[in-house]
Amino acid sequence: GECVEFASDAAAQGDGEHPAVVLRDICSKPRPNGHIIVFANEKGGVGKSTLAFHCAVALCDAGKAVTVVDLDQRQRTLAKAFASREGTARSLNIILPSPKHILLRNHSSAQLCQEIARVGSDGSYIVTDLAGHDSAMARRAIAYADTLVTPINSSFVDIDLLGRFDPVTMHLKEPGHFASLVMELREERARLGLPMTDWIVAKNRIRQSEKRQQVRIDKALQQLAPSLGFRIGDGFAERVAYRELLPFGLTHLDLKHIPHLARVQQPTGDEIVRLIADLDLPGGRDADKPLKQTGRAKLMRKTSDAFRAALDAHMQPVIAEMERAS
Repeated sequence: GECVEFASDAAAQGDGEHPAVVLRDICSKPRPNGHIIVFANEKGGVGKSTLAFHCAVALCDAGKAVTVVDLDQRQRTLAKAFASREGTARSLNIILPSPKHILLRNHSSAQLCQEIARVGSDGSYIVTDLAGHDSAMARRAIAYADTLVTPINSSFVDIDLLGRFDPVTMHLKEPGHFASLVMELREERARLGLPMTDWIVAKNRIRQSEKRQQVRIDKALQQLAPSLGFRIGDGFAERVAYRELLPFGLTHLDLKHIPHLARVQQPTGDEIVRLIADLDLPGGRDADKPLKQTGRAKLMRKTSDAFRAALDAHMQPVIAEMERAS
């Protein structure tokens, strides 16, 4: 697509702190160890927490040491999902690969560094989920990011935060507020000699029935990508399977750990693998860290019949969805 040059304008409009102030603050604090992955978009309902959850579990399943930080104090979706995961593992008496996780209540960059150091400073990856709005802490988390993932749905309401298009010609007019913010923070990182943040915009909750709309969204993203400096990736299709497993803190990669579900076909697992591939994260499997029971599940005691029945009931629409997809 045509590359349009323009200057970002978030700070000029007075929307929050200047990027120089944000970078000066985070550079004055000890940087957490590990590769920092931040899931961020100022619009809610785009699937940030779902992608962050599946990303963290997939990295754990590959033997990585992962720390998860939930910065959304109101929704707490990520923190609740991992609390449910712990409950599922206890109730089924199985071992599930899981990260260390924290819900940050006091939003300050000093507290962020302190909590990561306390919970898991030795982690290979730090996965962070932000609330769907601008804030001082969100700006600092984005400025910290080695990899920034911005999920969007197939809607020009979502695209508007990245760039504004002429509705008739579909030519790019100017960057959106969120894109301007990210551009300014990346520019300030570059000015200070810090590595460039790798920014991925992930098309998420894709519906097969919206192919025409998706073509228009794809064309818009192809115009935006070279101008804003992001890569285009794929999130997840719109499937009931994801929503049905999340209340139990499970992903489709976990089915092999549950004895009576180990043989269930899981085509949606391919989307999780593709997500990790799109992120193009540094480093392979940790040679010095044993896998956390990533083969067959280790059944330690008698499974809770009541919990298993509830899980089976939830899995019925999931299995039906998988059969339709296969």
